[in-house]
Amino acid sequence: MLVDAVPMTTRKSLKASSTSGDAVAFLGQLKRNEDSLVEQAKLLEKTDRVYLKQVLSTDIEGWTPFHAFVLRGARKLVKISLRCGVDANLRMGQPDNLPGGCSPLHLAAYRGDVSIIQLLIQYDADVNRKDFSNKTPVFYAATHNNTLAVKKLLKEGADISDIDTDQRQIYRNKNLRRSPALLCLKSTLL
Repeated sequence: MLVDAVPMTTRKSLKASSTSGDAVAFLGQLKRNEDSLVEQAKLLEKTDRVYLKQVLSTDIEGWTPFHAFVLRGARKLVKISLRCGVDANLRMGQPDNLPGGCSPLHLAAYRGDVSIIQLLIQYDADVNRKDFSNKTPVFYAATHNNTLAVKKLLKEGADISDIDTDQRQIYRNKNLRRSPALLCLKSTLL
């Protein structure tokens, strides 16, 4: 039921029941045709920004379209999401085989996507937000060897003083292998 398929009057009456349906459609279209999805999102942003925000924030089995955009690196869609009011600190649910409670910044740090990290921070993303496993974005950036992401997060105030013993051990073990991302943290941790 995406915007080009249903007239505005019909869409307004179906909003309550269709938010999750449109969220699923957005996720599916992201895989098939990102450019078309960008155009549809822009049109919906102009005509019904509140509804677009609801759709992009809707949890589908632990994921929202917004989190999927960040993980895919779809910068244009991330920007549209933030402009229409999606919270830069929105927690995802607990999808299968993932820690859960990740913010978009956790996902961008995991990918090492400094451009999206910067965009999220411009919209007040919390660089020290913890997921359900008590891990911060800098943990994901460092353990996935994303040096530039680690540097960016540290520059933006990421606090690593409260990293627990297990996380410190991971950093130390990886440091022995001279991981460039982890060397950024060396002086702070040891």
